Amino acid sequence: MEVEEVVPAGSLDPDSIHLPGVYVQRMIVGAGAGAATVAMPELAPAMSPAETPGAALALGDAAETSGAGSEPETAAPVTASASAGGYAAMAAFVLSAAEPAKVQGPRNSALLDQASLVSVPRTMPCKDQRGALLIDLDIGPKAFDLDDPPSPAPGLAEYLRTIRGTGTAVLWIASLPDTAAKQLGTILKATGLDPLGIDQVLLLRRNETRKQQVLLRADDDWCVLAIAGDRKADFDEVFDYLRNPDGPVAVALEQNIGAGWFLVPPPIK
Repeated sequence: MEVEEVVPAGSLDPDSIHLPGVYVQRMIVGAGAGAATVAMPELAPAMSPAETPGAALALGDAAETSGAGSEPETAAPVTASASAGGYAAMAAFVLSAAEPAKVQGPRNSALLDQASLVSVPRTMPCKDQRGALLIDLDIGPKAFDLDDPPSPAPGLAEYLRTIRGTGTAVLWIASLPDTAAKQLGTILKATGLDPLGIDQVLLLRRNETRKQQVLLRADDDWCVLAIAGDRKADFDEVFDYLRNPDGPVAVALEQNIGAGWFLVPPPIK
């Protein structure tokens, strides 16, 4: 949900609060008529979407929400002609980021700093972690189909082989339970995208329900240099909850496309 202002807890008249916080998964400070004012507890630390406490929301008549009862916006998978540089641009970016001089200096992850979404969105700094390329396997908003005959994206296997040669890891993410890891690994190996079976697959654990939780978990172990997916929400689920897709928050997020975020055709279809 996009909000206009965050105010201290207790600042809002309880009688003017119409939407329980339990229905809101995320909040983004933006601009525009009809945006909501949000009361958050004072001195509360920044939390991931999975940990965000219920907030009290006072909505204007024109306010829109994306919580329970509302479906996130969806987008059709990107085509090769519509992608922002495609796999060639992705590979060039990762190879540049993996150069020894850049590896030794400070690096930024392609993962968004969730706390920054209340002001100006920015990516997180990397810790002392191995660099990685994260590729989303889901086609559009649907989970990857394990039973569909696989056909790899042309040329992708060669790009990945070159990237692995720099010591950069290749990670695969999908909205599948982690019990599907073995089967998914077999598919990646059979398509030639991971011929040696050395890549790591990131899937939903038992207590996880959203792919965003898997994305945030990736930061624990990897400096994610780039993310490739066929829809913007593959980079961060914030894209599914933007009130105004042309507003200032969206504009700030778009700056990352082609600079860490890459819209590409599905790697396997």
